[in-house]
Amino acid sequence: MASTRDRLLSEGMRLFGEQGYAATSVAQIEAAAGLSAGSGSLYKHFRSKEELLTAGLERLLSGGEYATPALAAPEGSGVAEKLSAVARAGLRRLDEDRDLSRLLFRGLESFPALLQRFGDEEISRVHRATTAMLTELAGERADDVDWAAVALVLQGATAHYWLLSDLFGEHPTGIDEGRFVDALVAMATALIAGTATARDESPSGP
Repeated sequence: MASTRDRLLSEGMRLFGEQGYAATSVAQIEAAAGLSAGSGSLYKHFRSKEELLTAGLERLLSGGEYATPALAAPEGSGVAEKLSAVARAGLRRLDEDRDLSRLLFRGLESFPALLQRFGDEEISRVHRATTAMLTELAGERADDVDWAAVALVLQGATAHYWLLSDLFGEHPTGIDEGRFVDALVAMATALIAGTATARDESPSGP
């Protein structure tokens, strides 16, 4: 059974994501965690609502299965399999930090230090790892393409797909996750195939 602190943390982050930080009261968090609303029980575990938010960010940055894109695919996977695994792992990571992902657009700008930290330790970290993976897959002719920009396009497309799917319940275009990932992989694989050397592995379907 989750501890009182963990319940407060989970429910607080959920409410921040759903309602926004400013619109969420301490009493609401206490009630959602199964405590008496307005009792001040939250302050036995967190000095303030902001400290709870900081703890939620710490939990995200210190945990999660999706450490880096390079670890998303089994060893020996082909190019397309690696790209597919990375795309799906990125979507699962967004699922994992759904509350904070929502909060990015609902009040986290009020905390510039936290926002900067999320940018540095999550978004930029994943971007650097994705860039490194694409560069390695491109082989000896990696300099022919701006892989950092390509990584940004892939990362942005994945985040945008997830955000709209989360907002509407499913993507408003009707394109499901499988079709989205297949299209993303096909485009990236074609680009890599165009820059790969003859000795490099030929891309295969996911």
